[in-house]
Amino acid sequence: MKYTPPKILVVDENPQARQLIGDDLRTHSYSVLEAANAQEALELIPQEKPDLVTLDIDLPDMDGFTLCRTLSEPEYAQHYTGKPSGHLPVIIITDNDTLEVRNRGFEIGAADFLTKPFYEGEVLKAVNKIIRPNKRLIGLTALVVDDSNMARRICSQLLRREGLTVFECSDGVEAFSFMQEMHEKIDMVVTDLKMPNMEGDELCQKLRQELHLTDLPIIFLTAVSDHKLLIQMFAMGATDYIVKPFVKEELIARLKVHLERAQLTRNLKRIIGSLKRANDEIRTLSITDTLTGCYNRNYMETQLKREIRTAFRYRRNLSILMCDIDHFKSVNDRYGHTAGDEVLKAFTQRILEGIRLDIDWVVRFGGEEFLVVLPETNLEDATTIAERLRKRVAESPIDLPGASLSITASFGGTGFTHQQTDPPVTITNLLNTADKLLYESKNNGRNRVSIAPLASSHPPS
Repeated sequence: MKYTPPKILVVDENPQARQLIGDDLRTHSYSVLEAANAQEALELIPQEKPDLVTLDIDLPDMDGFTLCRTLSEPEYAQHYTGKPSGHLPVIIITDNDTLEVRNRGFEIGAADFLTKPFYEGEVLKAVNKIIRPNKRLIGLTALVVDDSNMARRICSQLLRREGLTVFECSDGVEAFSFMQEMHEKIDMVVTDLKMPNMEGDELCQKLRQELHLTDLPIIFLTAVSDHKLLIQMFAMGATDYIVKPFVKEELIARLKVHLERAQLTRNLKRIIGSLKRANDEIRTLSITDTLTGCYNRNYMETQLKREIRTAFRYRRNLSILMCDIDHFKSVNDRYGHTAGDEVLKAFTQRILEGIRLDIDWVVRFGGEEFLVVLPETNLEDATTIAERLRKRVAESPIDLPGASLSITASFGGTGFTHQQTDPPVTITNLLNTADKLLYESKNNGRNRVSIAPLASSHPPS
């Protein structure tokens, strides 16, 4: 699609002023139309449909305020209903730039003001802010809260011109209700201090305390500059304040600082969160058996020491079970290693489903051999658990492609009480005792459980 440069209509009775503005805009890829008076402008707009108008306030046939108001009438506004702004943006140029003039202009729909005499590039900068807004702030959102329709609209227009998406509320109650639903999508709140129903300082406090929005920039607009009141605002959680009536440039400059700081904070938190997730994933991989999803021996070495210390510190029992799938080699030989992997995963799942969530834990000890650690469990209960797991495995066939395979497992278990002193409790002694009892189960016919107290790790002399 062929690029069409934005059209700017320059309305000024002074041909030198029109030339100065036009030359500046043309050198920056704008198409410039000119009108010497209001009548010429009104004839050009329906034909050319400009994207923006720069308008001298002193015209020979109609003052700029009247022309600006006329452009908002349906006859002219209909040409801009499909535009993002929904209206024709107007920049008013005046040699009488007062707050009263600005308020009057904003009230009838002016987008911006420039003061004569202006410097080269000033008009271009103002036009760019509207036609080509600052991309750093595009995508950010602000909530403007004010019970004055005009004040709210002026502030909202200024923010939209900077590229923000703006929502509006007329008092603190409406704003808090809105933020309860939408707070994750709002980057800044600009609020009046004095409002009916709920004032700005109470709104700020509720956003900080009830919605926990500690990093959200909250800027107050206030007509009062009383020192005690300002201290109270900051005590409630204000980020900054601007005294009304405010100058547009001051408002935008200060809001930009807080928005950009909020962006940096958000980006930093996102980076920290990503690093934490990456570290968590790395740690999980380092302690997890990739095939079965249970823990590996790296985890066991550290965690079993902790479990032993905890058992003695809090005077609790601890038991472990060593289990092994019976005749697993024949599964690999007959069905293949892929089927063997499926059997290992299914076996692990049956064990995990038969123990206490977040208390007991399972380690793939090696090959088809697994360790089940049972904190706060005596040998009698460990025997009951081992029998339950043994039956669960034997009575739950595993579905393989084209076959349903029944397997069994053998168990050996041991444990200690917090009063245990002889033999001394060590990881090596626990594992060796459980391993001997496991092979006792296998030697006695498999698919059985053998449980006994902890044995000495040293043979008697």
